[in-house]
Amino acid sequence: MNEARTAVYRRSALALSSVAVTTAVWFGAIPPATADPYDDDGGDSSEVADNSEADDAPEAPAADEPGSAPEAPAPDAGEPPPADEAPDAGGTDESGSTGGPDDQGDAGDSDVADPAVDADTPEPDVAEAPQEAFDEAHSAEAVDVEATAASDTEVTDLTESLESWSSSTSTSTSSTWSSGVSQWNSAWTGYDSWYQPVFTNPYSTPLEMYYYYDNAVRTFEVPPMQRGVLTAPDAGVYSFTAVNRDPSGKPVTVSTGSFSGGGYQPAPGQPPPAKPAPPTTFKNVLVQLKYNDKSSKPFRVKTLADLGDDPSIGGHRVLLDDETPAWGTWSKTAGGERLFEVTSTQQLPGLAKPSQGPLPGYQVQLTSNDAAAPAEKEGVKPLVIIAAVAGVLAIGAVVFFVLSGRRRKTTP
Repeated sequence: MNEARTAVYRRSALALSSVAVTTAVWFGAIPPATADPYDDDGGDSSEVADNSEADDAPEAPAADEPGSAPEAPAPDAGEPPPADEAPDAGGTDESGSTGGPDDQGDAGDSDVADPAVDADTPEPDVAEAPQEAFDEAHSAEAVDVEATAASDTEVTDLTESLESWSSSTSTSTSSTWSSGVSQWNSAWTGYDSWYQPVFTNPYSTPLEMYYYYDNAVRTFEVPPMQRGVLTAPDAGVYSFTAVNRDPSGKPVTVSTGSFSGGGYQPAPGQPPPAKPAPPTTFKNVLVQLKYNDKSSKPFRVKTLADLGDDPSIGGHRVLLDDETPAWGTWSKTAGGERLFEVTSTQQLPGLAKPSQGPLPGYQVQLTSNDAAAPAEKEGVKPLVIIAAVAGVLAIGAVVFFVLSGRRRKTTP
């Protein structure tokens, strides 16, 4: 009877110790895997799903795809209308697209809002001028400006100078990050009846403009308190750097903006320009920096225009609030809301290459590994407790087994 009972105890102890040891190994020795909300197949969580493959995919037309022909004066009709915002054109419309002409693509508000995401919609740092100065400059007759190719030496010297200025005016702390480069004021860009961009200079000094076009860095100046009409017949969206200097030549305001190309004044017998195709635009979009050594808390931008995939840089090229260029990938929050993860931006479009720098015009709230550690520890702590309990049970089972064996040997 005692031997049968001992055998039962031994089998129970062995089973209990097996379960306890297995539990201890799974919860104590092996780090728990976190479920990837974007990967239904259980793949690598670093490969997030692009929203372009989801329901409300931001499938944008190619940025250089021409649209339908505009209702413009005939080529031999003489002088075109004065350079100004065309009746069906403008710098930006309520949809937030930067295409200039009307009928902008607009995907509307995100159809899913994640209540678990606490994100602000910060007002960008936009280039400013007194309203009286802008009104005076905006009412001036527009003049044609001719862009010329900048020399390599000029580009190198200017880039170094502006990068030094940007570094001295940028701010960075353990929790915030912002650029000294501001965002171009969208109200200072319009389009004429030929879909040519018209830039307003509300400053008392010339406004220097730099952009990359036709495989070269181009530059032109808009005279003080004037408007300049630029001809850029190749369709596409071009980002630029605008520099305003004081009378001594020191930069005062450096801003980043974008305009649509494709407009030109037709020569006799030449067909009128096609209306530039508007990019797909989303409103109230969550954005987050995802750099190699930095990341930010999600924040919202009023509009995000998706210009499509850009293999030369990687990811989708987008415009934040009509002006600031950025590159990255579409993702989703755990609650299913659309999220654009920025992997690079461009501090000085036309001059410097995209990099993992601060977003011109935005002060972002940084996250850190130290800040994220408590959340991870809180999630792991219960598992540690379970592992400890399992270990105690395993030791107890072994001790019980040993004592039972001794008891059986000493039984007369």
